[in-house]
Amino acid sequence: MQHGHPDYLELEQALGRAEAVAGAAEVHGLLCGLLCAAGRLDERAWLGQVFADVDNRSVAFQQGRAAVQSLAAWTATALNDPVLGMDLLLPDDGQPLAERAAALGEWCQGYLLGLAAGGVSQDTLMTEDVAELIRDFTEISGAGFDVDAADDDDEVAFTDVVEYVRVGVLLINDELQPLQAAPRLQ
Repeated sequence: MQHGHPDYLELEQALGRAEAVAGAAEVHGLLCGLLCAAGRLDERAWLGQVFADVDNRSVAFQQGRAAVQSLAAWTATALNDPVLGMDLLLPDDGQPLAERAAALGEWCQGYLLGLAAGGVSQDTLMTEDVAELIRDFTEISGAGFDVDAADDDDEVAFTDVVEYVRVGVLLINDELQPLQAAPRLQ
C-alpha cells in the first residue's frame, strides 16, 4: 500500500479470504458513513458488521481484520484532512467501467448503512443539501450505472458522479461533525 493509501485489489482479496460479508468498496463506504455519523469508529461494532460469523482465529480473518483496521485509520485521517484529500476506494481506472460502476453503487450502499448504523435517520436534523445528497446516494446505490463500454461520455459521467459523491461525503461530514476548536492545554 503506497503512501498509506489503501490498495483496492489487496483489500478486496483479503476480505474475500476472510469471508467478509462485503467487498472493499462497500466496506470503505460503511466506514465513511459511520465516521460521518458518529465522528469516531467503534471497532467492535464495525468489525461485527464486516465479518459476521467467521472463524476469528483463522489467519485469513486476522489478515482481513488488519487490512480493514489499516483502512479505517487511513479513512479517519483522510476524511478530516483537506490536504490528504479523501477519495473513494474503488477499482482503478484500468478495470472495466461496468465493474467500477457496480463498486460505486456498493460504496454508496455501504455509506448509507454506515450513516444509519451511526444513528443518522430521516429524523436527524440536517440541511436540505445533506438530505438531497442522501437521496442521491440512495439512487446511485440502487440504480447502478448503465454503461456502454465503448462510450467515452459514460467514462466522463462516471468520473463526475464519483467526484459528486466524494465532495458530498465531505459536505455531509462537515455538516454532521463540525470541526471543534482544538482543546487548549490548561
